[in-house]
Amino acid sequence: GKAGFADGRGDEARFNDSRGVVLTGTGEYAVSDFGNHAIRMMTDEGEVRTLVGNGEAGFADGVGEAARFNNPTGLGVLPNGDLVVADQGNNAIRLVTMEGSASTLVGNGTAGFADGAGEAVRLNTPTDVAVDGEGVIVVADMDNNRLRKIVGKEVTTMAGSSERGSADGAGAGARFNKPITVALDERGRVL
Repeated sequence: GKAGFADGRGDEARFNDSRGVVLTGTGEYAVSDFGNHAIRMMTDEGEVRTLVGNGEAGFADGVGEAARFNNPTGLGVLPNGDLVVADQGNNAIRLVTMEGSASTLVGNGTAGFADGAGEAVRLNTPTDVAVDGEGVIVVADMDNNRLRKIVGKEVTTMAGSSERGSADGAGAGARFNKPITVALDERGRVL
């Protein structure tokens, strides 16, 4: 189909490189519209509406069109129904309520590597998230070659190191080469 940025039904709706999709507790699908820097909602009937963002890249918490993202990718759903967004271009993990309010969970827009909490956390091109039933978030931190874990607002490194590779092991002994997708199986194991 033709790329663009338009809400509507069926072929009236336009996306620009949609990347992530997740079923929400409302029965709608949330879609990360990478090229439009927005999070969109879609019903089973094909009705599309914009939840947050307005098509312009940026980094701003806010409601609806006032919120700004920079190439959002992976999506997850917290137990309370809020969306978790890997805001790839902003090197941040963002939260979005079903009412359309966006906030920053961790990161401040600067690429790097640092565990910690809130704005002190540094990610480098986070591309995907997975959320377990307790609300623990696993992040594929692509350019850090690591899997990161968020509990509350605290980030720790689960596995990987700055050295790229393909090696089994525990913690920093494991090696990844730009992990881009993460999922949890039925037992909560990270895939």
